[in-house]
Amino acid sequence: MRLVVIGGVAAGTKAASRARRVDPDLEITIYQEEPEISQSECGLPYLLSGTVEHRDDLIARTPEEFAEKDVEVLTRHRVEKIDPDNKTLTVKNYTTGEEFEDSYDRLIVATGAKAIRPSIEGVDLDGVFTLHFLSDSDRILSFIEERSPKKAIIIGGNYIGLEVAENLTERGMEISLLEAEEQVAVTYGPEVAEKVEEHLEEKGVAVFTGALVKALVDDGEGRVRAVRVMHSGEDAEMETELVILGTGIRPEVPDVALAEMKPEVPEVSLAEAAGAEIGPTGAIQVDKHLKTNLPDVWAAGDCVESVNLVTGEAIWAPLGDTANQMGRVAGTNAAHGEDILEFPGVLDTGLFKIFDLGVAKTGLSEDAAQEAGFEVVTASVESVSKAGYYPGGQSTFIKLIVDGATGRLVGAQIAGGNADKYVDICATAIWGKLAYPDLINLDLAYAPPFGPTLSPVIAAASVLAGEFEKKTEGVRARE
Repeated sequence: MRLVVIGGVAAGTKAASRARRVDPDLEITIYQEEPEISQSECGLPYLLSGTVEHRDDLIARTPEEFAEKDVEVLTRHRVEKIDPDNKTLTVKNYTTGEEFEDSYDRLIVATGAKAIRPSIEGVDLDGVFTLHFLSDSDRILSFIEERSPKKAIIIGGNYIGLEVAENLTERGMEISLLEAEEQVAVTYGPEVAEKVEEHLEEKGVAVFTGALVKALVDDGEGRVRAVRVMHSGEDAEMETELVILGTGIRPEVPDVALAEMKPEVPEVSLAEAAGAEIGPTGAIQVDKHLKTNLPDVWAAGDCVESVNLVTGEAIWAPLGDTANQMGRVAGTNAAHGEDILEFPGVLDTGLFKIFDLGVAKTGLSEDAAQEAGFEVVTASVESVSKAGYYPGGQSTFIKLIVDGATGRLVGAQIAGGNADKYVDICATAIWGKLAYPDLINLDLAYAPPFGPTLSPVIAAASVLAGEFEKKTEGVRARE
């Protein structure tokens, strides 16, 4: 029995490893386009600053380590076509240029996501980079070592853009961050976004929101010299020596080769061309067992859409931990050839650090909850990360979003100390369908070095109780 996995990194390698544990006799091959099969993409910004000292620290496992488990890994190989009727693959070896055919009994598609390069003039100039793979960080670091840039512009104010802004600042560069929307961290509420912007500016990062990038300017020798931007109704040129595109990612499903040969032809998904259903998010549609509509084909990771556990709607949540969890499910089911495990869905829980500020969210924002049709009630508190008299504490902001009809928590947003701890409490509460009275009575740990006497989660839930007393007769705790 032969299992082929298209794509490595988190989901693909997890799926292959899980399949090997389930079936020691299974023949397993992984095809990966990038040179590294298993890399920690979330650590890439920290490699730029030297916080992570060695690139190899971000390589989780090598092809040789997989070979020890009798898993064949072929890097720099791209699967160009899936023929589900004959269960064959057309594969291109990027090193030799050779194209060949392979076959499978069961297949897992784990092609991940790709960085978006916006369609603006000058995007291909020397000195303009995306950051998604170790090969990207190699190019950026090589450029920095060769050119010693003093100024850099980050285009895009979400996770990657914010983390790169921090790490290039740590290298001593003068950083400007441009965001087309009216706030950075656009998946967060305005309260959190404001705190992020204030913290960036305190650390010397110039933040421009509502900034529309119109072009990247050539210095006459093929290198980027400036960014032409419209901000506050005026056109301006901002001088720079380095540009990082943090404009987001999308599911890695387009057939890039076809798009490059015939630009007038819309991009076609590798999976879609084989007959796989693509969901409303633009990612591959799977069932609760992560199986596609194609026979004996599963899919996992950033190329796959999931279910939002709060709304029940389709969601695309490209996160490393989610990809690992999906890989476990897909690998188990593909190894057995039947439905063994289910992937329940996601809350889209996220966490990042910008300099000294932790920022986290889970579930729905206030706006998203309203758009989903919830009768929204919210409460916010400002607290501290340690007891007030204990040294070294940080301020902590937490906002809880609940359904006014049931009192159940549907979302939370945090900025400040212990953000990781509080978001995990809230994610668990949403998963368990807890209402605000449940949160008030949570038995959480306390000691002065770790937090205030009353957890900010409990404090915010207590404020919610007051809001409900104003609006309703109260909501009983879940029985």
